[in-house]
Amino acid sequence: MSRVCVRFGFVLGVSAALAGAWAAPAQAQDRLCDPANENCRTVLINLIRAENVGIDVAFWFMEDARYTTELIARFKAGVPVRVLVDTRANDSSQWNADRLKELQDAGIPMRRRTANGILHWKMMLFSGQNTVQFSGANYSANAWTWSGSPYTNYTDEVIYFTDDSKVVNSFRTKYDDLWINTSTYGNYANISTPLVRSHSIFAKDPELNFPPLESFANRAVSRYNAETQRIDAIIYRITDRRHTDALIAARGRGVTVRIITEPKQYRDPSRLWHSWNVDRLYAAGVQIRHRQHDGLNHQKSTILHSQALSIIGSSNWTSPSDNSQEEHNYFTTKPYFYSWLTNQFTRKWTNSAGVAETTTFIPLPPDKPNQPSPAHLASGVSPSGLTLRWYAGPWAHLYDVYLGTDPSNLALLAENVELGPSQTTTQTQSFKVPTTLAQGTTYYWRVVSKTMASVVRGSDVWTFTTSGTASAPPPTGSTDADDVVLHAGEAATRAGRWTIVGDSTAAGGKRIHNPNQNDPKINTAAASPANYFEMTFHAVAGKPYQLWIRGRAESNHWGNDSVFVQFSGAVNASGSALWRIGTTSATEVNLEDCSGCGLSGWGWQDNGWGANVYGPVVYFASTGTQRIRIQQREDGLSIDQVVLSPTTFLNTSPGALKNDSTILPETQ
Repeated sequence: MSRVCVRFGFVLGVSAALAGAWAAPAQAQDRLCDPANENCRTVLINLIRAENVGIDVAFWFMEDARYTTELIARFKAGVPVRVLVDTRANDSSQWNADRLKELQDAGIPMRRRTANGILHWKMMLFSGQNTVQFSGANYSANAWTWSGSPYTNYTDEVIYFTDDSKVVNSFRTKYDDLWINTSTYGNYANISTPLVRSHSIFAKDPELNFPPLESFANRAVSRYNAETQRIDAIIYRITDRRHTDALIAARGRGVTVRIITEPKQYRDPSRLWHSWNVDRLYAAGVQIRHRQHDGLNHQKSTILHSQALSIIGSSNWTSPSDNSQEEHNYFTTKPYFYSWLTNQFTRKWTNSAGVAETTTFIPLPPDKPNQPSPAHLASGVSPSGLTLRWYAGPWAHLYDVYLGTDPSNLALLAENVELGPSQTTTQTQSFKVPTTLAQGTTYYWRVVSKTMASVVRGSDVWTFTTSGTASAPPPTGSTDADDVVLHAGEAATRAGRWTIVGDSTAAGGKRIHNPNQNDPKINTAAASPANYFEMTFHAVAGKPYQLWIRGRAESNHWGNDSVFVQFSGAVNASGSALWRIGTTSATEVNLEDCSGCGLSGWGWQDNGWGANVYGPVVYFASTGTQRIRIQQREDGLSIDQVVLSPTTFLNTSPGALKNDSTILPETQ
């Protein structure tokens, strides 16, 4: 085994084969440790125990008391120990406050970061051993080794130990810079003497990167832009679009891009821009896998293959990790790093260790839009300057807005409108209708939310009625004196759910509507129905009348397209009573012409069933006023015109079966 591995005390794996696969080169000064199958905590504790000159420590949080126990023991043995901390971690880390108190009570000098950006270091420097450890791994119990069986339950990390003097000396100088800094750090505990450096000042290794004084994103993006072959990354959090934009551009010029990321971040409402970036990458053709093993993917590593460049450290792909947080990163072309990280990435990507460490990423849909404004069924809504509002939730970013007077044929008002997500539980999306709507008209609208991966979820169909009186469309057809034309929106007798709805496409500017409640089809007409409407008209005895109805099925669905029709004094050609109100005898009108013929918008239909099949005519026993009753067979149907014709429409339809715009003048 190499001198570095012996001195660092590595537990290389769970078998001799693994040890051989992951051992460092014989003369290397560097060692990367993988908690998936190694006990990296033992390595670190052995370094603490072996130190006799001085230990510098800096961390975002420390939860594992094994570390504080060992540090306090060395401090009590006379080894100087200094600790940089950030007390803001106490809010999210359960045991950090306890560990800080233990270090404080032991008398160890401690300083804390006071600037806006957090201290995101995870680092220990051992002066006597000329060794530094740093990574993205927090000092928690589950971040440094696996649990149960190798590869099954662990935190993805790449933990770096080195006695490379360029790296170690850079950290000596950088740590002293922070220790004596009084503008972004303040004393926390056991500081009784002036702040002084403990080390000589050294030039910084150019492969190191120390945000916020240096930009992590700009440096990383410049490397993405230079890549010509393949980029492989394992990354915990992605919220800075600079990384995403550059990777999408790389994919666009033919570079293979593969990313392993964390599923808990993908649906964390407090990190909603992670989902936005991951979905954009997916849509651009970037290959993505999610962590599958138990634990957490907290790793931050990137491999740029044509450059043989490796990037590791503490920075996520976030803006704070670039410009406000204290971070430490390493951009290195050391062959050992490239080989080790490539092997690790390949194992996780292909699950070659025999354990499902990763799984195929499947983009998730957004939430269903809700909380419409105007509210569903609202009336008196101003037709001018209308703004539609809804609550989309945190995952949608693009929206299609539909609006119209026919709920089954809504017009696409706007497509892929980038309104962003709801970043709070009360933030809504809004879209201003570009035109003035018709007065006194019932409108229907819906929203389709989309993620950046183009996964969609639509809202319910909502409805509102504008203020004022609807303007009726002008007649487009003609009749003769014997034809009966009734505008159903004028029906004065209504029972149950039949309601009058303003509609600028309907005869007289309104229609009668039986809202869809998904009621089962009624097979036999009722003598005393719950849902019906009636109208009166004048008929002449002995004349054959052909019945026609213009209707519109909600959602153009065949289950919303039929009614029963009855009369007060109808007879057949022999004079026998027929389809009488108060009985269960009725004629049926099915708007769809035949099974599978389909429906679309307004359409005319008689009481025959089948293409080109006319229904039976109706006679009346006496001349004079008659009543027509139309009762529910299926709900979800609107009607605006009813025709009884002995002449003009006896053998021809008043209009089209689908998408009809015929308006006949009302005759009675």
